[in-house]
Amino acid sequence: MKTSAARLRLLMVFVLFAVVGGGTMAGAGGAPTVEEIALMKGAERQKILEQGARKEGNLLWYGTLIVDQLMRPVKAAFEKEYPFIQVEFFRGNSERVAQKVIEEYQARRRDVDVVDGTVSPAMVKKAGFMQRFFSPYLAEYPPELKDPQGYWGVTNLYFMTLGYNTRMVKPADVPKSWDDLLHPKWKGQIVWSTSRGSGAPVFIGNILAAMGREAGMGYLEKLAKQGIAKSTASARALLDLVIAGEYPLVLNIFNHHAVISKKAGAPSEWQPMEPVASPFNTIGLAKDSPHPHAAMLFLDFVLSKKGQAVFRDVNYLPAHPEVSAKEPELKPGGGRFKKVNYLNPEQQFEKGNEWIDLFQQLFVK
Repeated sequence: MKTSAARLRLLMVFVLFAVVGGGTMAGAGGAPTVEEIALMKGAERQKILEQGARKEGNLLWYGTLIVDQLMRPVKAAFEKEYPFIQVEFFRGNSERVAQKVIEEYQARRRDVDVVDGTVSPAMVKKAGFMQRFFSPYLAEYPPELKDPQGYWGVTNLYFMTLGYNTRMVKPADVPKSWDDLLHPKWKGQIVWSTSRGSGAPVFIGNILAAMGREAGMGYLEKLAKQGIAKSTASARALLDLVIAGEYPLVLNIFNHHAVISKKAGAPSEWQPMEPVASPFNTIGLAKDSPHPHAAMLFLDFVLSKKGQAVFRDVNYLPAHPEVSAKEPELKPGGGRFKKVNYLNPEQQFEKGNEWIDLFQQLFVK
């Protein structure tokens, strides 16, 4: 655990003190720069992007989305739309994606085109390695779901809830409030992830925001006595452990994952505790993207209604306000919960170290 925390600290140092090497790429003979392509507007934009993408032929996407559930479906849908572009991808958690981009840029490698994650684009942005971009589809999103500076848009929403094994937990016994988690019968029966972007630190941040500092700390000190098991695995992997019967309860899962598993026949269910913490998945363009025309077509696609329908069809929660969820109850106002604490990626970046410190202090012995 201390080693993991040390890596996070080192990554923060990279982010805060990274120096961009090489500047913005420009082609020979007056070819447009990455910045010019990214900020292009006008009637000829689509034609120019497609012409450039045909020459580039591919793009590289560093992301945090589950490969089989979403990255492959998005890749397939995009390649059907643009058969002359091949999408390659790397998948990791938010910290790993940010670390990979930053380390590659510091080594003067310019491979990645598109970066996504709850906090990874914000972390890479702080290091100076993200590019502002324009997409006509961003105009269709509310202000809270796009970067006012133009560095990221939002592909999908996450709502962090309790997950449980329906064979191990009777309906009447399901914890429905934070205080319910303090019941003696749940001591040693709960697991959560240590992930900065979606695990215990996010839970801590939500508690402090909802209860205030004094009351929140008091609650967290009580919760620490429950002996919650810790894992570096993703929230998705921990839900799988609960489904397998390793633990009856898991804190801070993505509620749609429980539905996906339930539809596949697993003993999986979710329970909101309001206000529900809601980080969201952001996406943006790497500063020196080697395939900027193809990358911009990809960003346009995932932000468009057609691309958002891909997210909806695999039971993820589209960010586009006009694309409804396949299961309406997964989003606020759908009958299961109303109160939400939206966690801006900049806020997660700025407050994340404090939340991690409290996690180490209270829950890591």
